[in-house]
Amino acid sequence: MKKLSLIIIFLSSLLYSCIKDRIVIDPNNPLIGIWNYSDYKDNADVYTRSREFSNKHCYKFNSDGTLIERNISGFCATPPVSYSDYSGSWTILCDTIIQINVTYFDGPRSYKLNIESLNANSLKVIQI
Repeated sequence: MKKLSLIIIFLSSLLYSCIKDRIVIDPNNPLIGIWNYSDYKDNADVYTRSREFSNKHCYKFNSDGTLIERNISGFCATPPVSYSDYSGSWTILCDTIIQINVTYFDGPRSYKLNIESLNANSLKVIQI
């Protein structure tokens, strides 16, 4: 009986660790989540879905319309580059256009992102 209990506890903890590492995607809005910059292709920035920010340009789109953008900390983009997290908001203007409002180290900015493609693992956008 003791062996059975140990096996059940082990399998339960194994199952929990697999579920915890899984990225949950909102089927109603697949944009929600963390996106790390990964490439520049066909005049567009390509981002990859992740569980946490990397040390480069990233977005975290929250379901309540807020966002965190990880971007360069200052004016100088000469390596080594340091990054900071900036708070802001996002709004869907139409099917493929997102309005971004964020406050950087030098003040507030607004810009739009045109979504070229979006799937479970990849986001391709052009800043307009």
